[in-house]
Amino acid sequence: MSFRARASAVVLTAAACLLFAPAAMASSHGPVQVTGKQLKSALLPASDFVAGYVASNEADSGSKLEHGRLFNMSSMSCARFWTSAGATRGFGETAFATDLVDSDGHVASVYEVFDQTVYQFAGTRVAASFYSQLNAKYRSCRSVSLPDGAGGTVRLTVHSESKQRVGGHQALQLVEYASDSKINVSSLSTVVLWTIDGADVYLIDTTVLNNTSPKPTQASLTLELIARVRALR
Repeated sequence: MSFRARASAVVLTAAACLLFAPAAMASSHGPVQVTGKQLKSALLPASDFVAGYVASNEADSGSKLEHGRLFNMSSMSCARFWTSAGATRGFGETAFATDLVDSDGHVASVYEVFDQTVYQFAGTRVAASFYSQLNAKYRSCRSVSLPDGAGGTVRLTVHSESKQRVGGHQALQLVEYASDSKINVSSLSTVVLWTIDGADVYLIDTTVLNNTSPKPTQASLTLELIARVRALR
């Protein structure tokens, strides 16, 4: 599993308490809105990442639009930010979908672990605010230490970040390192790409295990994912 930790049961239980609104109500005053269940159907199939890979840890916000917020990004702790952003809902979005893609133990020429996530917001301004807050939070939370569940400590660090353009869309790319105090091996490297397209914000992250850079490229995966979500509308 990648070091972009999946949501805890506590967070998911709290997310279930968000208020929901019918899709037609929310879509009448802004961009066409789809549900989390629909977004999930647009996630890239596992075979688009690496042949033979499978999807797991699937989650979405259900068959109604979300209306509410669990997290205030500007005030949330760095530990909560690192383990929640891209992994769970509750950031003021109207719909959300995510999954993890890996080899499931099968032999493959490329060993990587992928996460893909889509956040849909009620409008472009709200999406832009979320994207801006992400940028600011990464600058203020450059590293964090978390218990590894086995008596050790996982250290997560932003090694580098850069502004990108993905098919004309604004994007933020980060290289994150993860190390464990109980494991005497080199740090794992995860490349994280956040991209904004109108009222949607996309995440593709790749934990690189036996190669030097993500394959396929994160930009190509993101553009394919954007096209699939656009096709829903």
